Amino acid sequence: MRLVQVGLLGSVLSISSWAGAETAPSFIQNMNGCFSVRFNFVENGDHDAFYEPVLEKAVMSQTDSVWHLRRYLIIGGQEQIHWREEWRLQDQANQIWEQTVYGPFEDFRYQCSGPLVNDSWRCEALGAPKPRRDQGQPYAKLDRENTLKMNPKRWIHMQKNHKRMADGSLYAVELGWNQYDRTEDASCQVAPQP
Repeated sequence: MRLVQVGLLGSVLSISSWAGAETAPSFIQNMNGCFSVRFNFVENGDHDAFYEPVLEKAVMSQTDSVWHLRRYLIIGGQEQIHWREEWRLQDQANQIWEQTVYGPFEDFRYQCSGPLVNDSWRCEALGAPKPRRDQGQPYAKLDRENTLKMNPKRWIHMQKNHKRMADGSLYAVELGWNQYDRTEDASCQVAPQP
């Protein structure tokens, strides 16, 4: 996994006290904070990927009716930006939420919408760019099926990814299981740079 190092926030505030935390819906609050994360992807035996657990900090903010979660991996006592997501409520009566995901360079990754039911959310995003972990594979785009399940102790990101060639033919199907287990906020704190 290629990581991009960014400057440290220099703040030692509690993660749960950042802007928007008190007013965010519970499922977004459940994805905010410090987590021990395991990323697992199974494809065909040759392209399977299982990563060692890593710490990830999600920092929440809010602008108007959009909640932002900026995610940082904590590696060697430093923050490295991982990805960013935005959440918008599209249909209050049916609890339809839209998620937009950006990579570490603010590159658009995908956008999809789906219903939130008992802190479970599912969506499909067709034609998404390849993830960084797959840059060496010959397929052209990814049809993503994401399912999220959130609670105060952990959240799970399940993926079913159809990898497609430029002509639309199927190259491979990948299943992903990413588990975010909440840990003490202090585990994700980094010292300010001198």
